[in-house]
Amino acid sequence: MGKASPALVTFDAGLLSPMLGARIDQAKYQSGCSDLKNFIPKVQGPAVRRGGTRYVSPVKNGDRRTWLVKFQVSETITYMLEFGHLYIRFYANRGQLVSGGVPVEIASPYTSADLTAEDGTCRIRVAQSADTMYIFHRSYKPRKLLRQGPTSFSLQMIELTGGPFQETNTNKSLVINVSGEAGSGAMSSNFDIFTPQHVGSLFYLETQDLSSVKPWAVHQRAEVNFMRRVDNRVYECTAVGTGTDPGPVTGNVTPTHTEGKAWDGDGFDIADDQLGPIGVEWRYLHSGYGVVLITGFTDGQHVSITVMDRIPADVVNNGTYKWSEGVFSDLDGWPEHGAFWRERLVLARDRRVTMSVSSDFENFSPKIGGEVTADSGIVLTLNARRINRILWLVESDDLIIGTNGDEWIVGPTQSTQPLGPANIRAAKRTDYGSKSIQPAEVGGRILFAQASGKKLRDYQYDYAQDNYQSSDTTKLSDNITVGARTETPTGGPTTVMSGLIDLTYSQEPDSVIWAARADGTLLGLTYDREPERSDVGAWHPHPLVNGMVESVESMPSPDGTEDDLWMIVRRVIDGEVVRYVEYLRQPLGYSEAAVEAFYVDCGLTYRGTPATTISGLAHLEGEVVDVLVDGATHPQQTVAGGQITLQNAGSIVHVGLPAPCALETMRLEAGAADGTAQGKTKRITNVVLRFHRSLGGKAGTSDSYLADIEIRTPQDAMDEAVPLLSGDTEPISWEGGYGTSGMMRYENNQPLPVALLGIFPIVHTQDDR
Repeated sequence: MGKASPALVTFDAGLLSPMLGARIDQAKYQSGCSDLKNFIPKVQGPAVRRGGTRYVSPVKNGDRRTWLVKFQVSETITYMLEFGHLYIRFYANRGQLVSGGVPVEIASPYTSADLTAEDGTCRIRVAQSADTMYIFHRSYKPRKLLRQGPTSFSLQMIELTGGPFQETNTNKSLVINVSGEAGSGAMSSNFDIFTPQHVGSLFYLETQDLSSVKPWAVHQRAEVNFMRRVDNRVYECTAVGTGTDPGPVTGNVTPTHTEGKAWDGDGFDIADDQLGPIGVEWRYLHSGYGVVLITGFTDGQHVSITVMDRIPADVVNNGTYKWSEGVFSDLDGWPEHGAFWRERLVLARDRRVTMSVSSDFENFSPKIGGEVTADSGIVLTLNARRINRILWLVESDDLIIGTNGDEWIVGPTQSTQPLGPANIRAAKRTDYGSKSIQPAEVGGRILFAQASGKKLRDYQYDYAQDNYQSSDTTKLSDNITVGARTETPTGGPTTVMSGLIDLTYSQEPDSVIWAARADGTLLGLTYDREPERSDVGAWHPHPLVNGMVESVESMPSPDGTEDDLWMIVRRVIDGEVVRYVEYLRQPLGYSEAAVEAFYVDCGLTYRGTPATTISGLAHLEGEVVDVLVDGATHPQQTVAGGQITLQNAGSIVHVGLPAPCALETMRLEAGAADGTAQGKTKRITNVVLRFHRSLGGKAGTSDSYLADIEIRTPQDAMDEAVPLLSGDTEPISWEGGYGTSGMMRYENNQPLPVALLGIFPIVHTQDDR
């Protein structure tokens, strides 16, 4: 019988698929786990128990789905927003934002049914610029959330100006008329086009012919009310210079202004006896087209309007067939996605992408001064064999777009020229398809959920290939995203959920992508794809006792040294469905005292003079809770009347739901005299575990054979908490006898810190079978 002493010193492959159960040839095999619960594999190799979740507040309506959205104003000011049924609430500094003892809240138009899609994902998308957040939903005009003070916010409807517009009509028989050049009036057509859903939308009306307006020229006779044009810009003379015959004439400066009035000369100089005062004042009228806002519906051929950009007189007098509808309306829908890219606000819906005038985010005018310039608004359509719907936007050097069937990049055709309507292209790069979840962005990489929600793809530009490449982060852990749930929430549609439903990214202290799975399991992906340092993509599940995670979002901690993972957790407490806002505490730090170990979920902490009655626990009424008193474990208690009673008084007491952790290795491969140890009978005689600042737990071959890990020594005082262990355990006798697997398991059901650095077994393998 061969004896071996292998060393398992890294767990940075995370939870591996059962399909890899025999792949001892895989580099990640020995650093993976066959079972993993509530551990975070770190880039350095150890498996560290996650911290507990701290209870913050119930959501306003506990029976309705609710979503979290981050609003980061600056490096030091960040809010977490709670989007619920017809309201938005706010959180900051790890607590709910209140004013006068009342939660800060503003009304919103979004119902529960609006917020959550049929597949369980969030329908809200946002784009942020400093203290303004733009909010998008396909059924509503865009809004913007304005921060007006530390506890003061307002939600305003955005009125897009100048566009964007669909393609201009070319059928000369379809004519539209308006009643006046400016102000309020009526618009009519010679065919049925208007519906009640057009109210609130824009129409573009272009003159059919500007030839009736004479071109402006130097030193030409001019009088008040004369009209002249420069290119497509039309001006009206409003004042002339003072003087005698032969009368005022135009000046030497060509009018270029596109608003207000300007002189083309000073109006006083007399050149010679043939010319009077040189220079007249011109008022800008229009650039050959105008824009109206529909304010009321009469019938299919008549609506009420307000003129937004002056209508050419020719359109008023004769009508025009050169018209186009706005891209967005109650009829066709509103922008579903938004992003800030290259000094433009980008709006997207279905297959169409629109971009604002450069540096003028709410202006989508297709022309500036009657001309299409590089700064003009842009409209483009993703044309492909299949009609796919845009599901996300990510700003990079290119604009990256994900649809339900493919991935696109948008950028300038000529990189040396300014981006504009004449210098832009959209190109399909890959055809994986996405689920409607905003991707996570990590160091120039984009991680998006594939259409089924069962794969999370890593998407990045490959300079060697001069193209975008994608890999499947779940390839070695294909079971990690398997989970489904069907529910009919209050005020919402029946949702059939599977796979991933939400994503966020935390950079500090560990690079982890967090995800909510449809069945309520919290998932993590420790992620570091820097080959010169590491190549870690380790998945880890975090099931919550009596808890289902429905929304995740990350925000900086109050001191900015770490990222807090915030969650909305659905629980059943005292027989009622509730939803709580909670955030994940970090594991015990290098220099933190053991009394700060917080490893309970939905928990709170008492700090004060020694007490035996711990109150303020109404949110856990009737629940069996774990308790840590001054760093020492305490028998579980049941919350009654919002409180528990301790056996002995404590000054720092953590109370919350249990959050047990577990880790089980893959089948041990330590070799045998004639090759592999797989399929051969083996016996582990003892094991040494190496920890860092850890306490408690059990170890063994399986759930049925687990032995307590003794850490207390004879020198430790019995009435004090056991000191944290940094180092090796005494050899642990392994129960269970002979078998072929050689798996090793560690569990800890107490609210104590665990950082497992390595497992060192002694194993005897029979060379024959």
